[in-house]
Amino acid sequence: MPLLIDGHNLIGQMRDLSLSDPDDEGKLVARLQRYAAASRKRITVIFDPGADSAPSRWRETRQHGDVRVVFAHAGEKADDVIRARIGEERDKQGLILVTSDAAIVAFARACGLRNISSSSAFLRQMDEALRPRPSGEKPSAHREYENWADVFTEPPPAPTPAARPAPPPPPPKLSKSERLRQQLANSRPLPPSLPSSRTVESDGELKIDRRKKSK
Repeated sequence: MPLLIDGHNLIGQMRDLSLSDPDDEGKLVARLQRYAAASRKRITVIFDPGADSAPSRWRETRQHGDVRVVFAHAGEKADDVIRARIGEERDKQGLILVTSDAAIVAFARACGLRNISSSSAFLRQMDEALRPRPSGEKPSAHREYENWADVFTEPPPAPTPAARPAPPPPPPKLSKSERLRQQLANSRPLPPSLPSSRTVESDGELKIDRRKKSK
C-alpha cells in the first residue's frame, strides 16, 4: 500500500531529528528513501511551506525514487494538502495515512479511510525495517504482520448503555369467586352479632332464650 505522510508531524516525533534543524526535511526524505527501498512501498510526504528554512532542492514537488516530496504553497498548510489528497483518492482502502494530528485523523475516517498509523507507530516500523542485520537475515513476516496489526486499530466502540430492568409481570387473573374471597379476606371484620333468640341445645331441641320474661 502507498503511504501518505504528514512530514513535519513525523519529524516532531523523532528523537534524532528536530524541527529546528534547517535540513530536517532533507534528512527525513533520505531516511524515507531507504525505507521505501527496504519495504518496496511508494511514499508521498507532505510538508508545510518553509521557503526560509527548507533547502531549495526540496521547495517543490519532486520525485526521489519511490518517495514523492510535496511542499504546501505559501498561504496554505500541509493539513490542507493532505485533506485534498485524501478527498481525491479513489482507492481509500489502499492508502496508509501516517499522522498523529487528531483533526486529520477524524477527517480521514469520515472520508472512509481506515488504514491510519500514528507517527510514533510508523517510526517503530521504519526503525525495525532499517535496523542493521547479519548477512542473510530478513525481517520475519510474522513480526511485520504484528507491527502493522498494532498500527491499524479502530477506535474503541462506545459503551453500550445498560439495559433497563424488565417490568414485573402482571398479577394473575382471578376468577369471580377468587376475587370475592380476596375481597372478604381484605375487608374489615364485622362486629360480633347479637345472641340469637333461639339456641340449639346439645340434644338438638330448640330452647327459648332465658332473657325473655317467663309467663
